[in-house]
Amino acid sequence: TIGAEVTHKFHTTGENVRLPCNNALSDCTSVTWNYDRLMHLETVELFVQGKKKNNREKYDRLSLGSDCSLNINKVTS
Repeated sequence: TIGAEVTHKFHTTGENVRLPCNNALSDCTSVTWNYDRLMHLETVELFVQGKKKNNREKYDRLSLGSDCSLNINKVTS
């Protein structure tokens, strides 16, 4: 959360989404992406130190860009 900004993105189901990282380092080893499900009070780690944490099938649509941004293919609600 150091230097993190709240970003709101609005996309239609099926579109590809890129969430910027603004990482100052040359690699993604300092980057962690989390997903918070407020209704279920749980936080899911998606990427930790630049590596995909959970390889379940539903996370196959997630990847890191060369600048450590989070890419979500075919976003769903």
